[in-house]
Amino acid sequence: MKKVKWGILGCANIARKAVIPGILAADNSELTAVASRNQEKAKKFAEEFGAKKYYNGYDQLLADQEVEVVYIPLPNSLHKEWVIKAAEAGKHILCEKPLSGKNKKEAELMNQAAENNNVKLMEAFMYRFQPFVVKLKEIIDDGIIGEIKEIKASFAFDISGRGNDIRANAELDGGALNDIGCYTVNISRYLMGAKPKKAANFFQKENEAGVDLSGSGTLYFEGGRFASVYYSINSHDEKDLEIIGSKGVIRIPEFFAWKEENYFLIEKEGEIEKLDVKTGPQYQLEVTAFAETIINDTEVPLKVSEESFANLEVMDAMRKSAAEEVIVKL
Repeated sequence: MKKVKWGILGCANIARKAVIPGILAADNSELTAVASRNQEKAKKFAEEFGAKKYYNGYDQLLADQEVEVVYIPLPNSLHKEWVIKAAEAGKHILCEKPLSGKNKKEAELMNQAAENNNVKLMEAFMYRFQPFVVKLKEIIDDGIIGEIKEIKASFAFDISGRGNDIRANAELDGGALNDIGCYTVNISRYLMGAKPKKAANFFQKENEAGVDLSGSGTLYFEGGRFASVYYSINSHDEKDLEIIGSKGVIRIPEFFAWKEENYFLIEKEGEIEKLDVKTGPQYQLEVTAFAETIINDTEVPLKVSEESFANLEVMDAMRKSAAEEVIVKL
């Protein structure tokens, strides 16, 4: 089997704990090189995961002709620069979410660079490859709870005691919406099968120049359907998802915890059924799916022009709503 050769730009925790193990476990992928702005760090990273090469600088890795695809887990503020440079170097790109920490316009420039250089670009929403998430979409589309009336998505935890966490750094495009609010928007859009028509959103910040530490929004979808989203990096853990339909309710405790064992609680006509569902190694599945598109020269599963643009347009509207205290039409 052909194996796609991967390079990693940066030694972020998400790469160490999740994506690199996914690459190593994927039958169609292999880890070839890692890069850091700290040579010693790159060397240790390469030794830890068995990469053949390590580089003191991202440009050096992009110049390596053996590397076919790069994973970019850099701070949000660096996504645009390195996605475009990677595209111009002829590398396919899996970029951490959010594709842009600023706006949809920035993502459009990245996508244009990928198209101009005939490379594939995908935003790394790994959970979309989870079997239980795919199953959830299937049973909702089959009408098990009738028409969706409201989605309630809460994703929250507390990083207050973690010191200089990049997620609390405004210059690096941190903030709760970029870090985890994007998931609540994404799952709402995915299950609704549409983009909302209007958005109203509020932020909690320590000061005007700081990041959004918490946020709460309402998304209005055509047909009188709603999504209520809460996201926070300074509150107690909350990771539940609830889908209210015209004929029933589906509750998924700790949906955003990506547990190895999961289940749906389906309530209809006063009865509650616990449905055990299959889960899988979401990062490995993501890597495998993206590598497969490179090997077979097919479209990526999560197209930037459809998925990323829509998500970022909603997030742009949520920022505008919070800043101007208005309801924003999309």
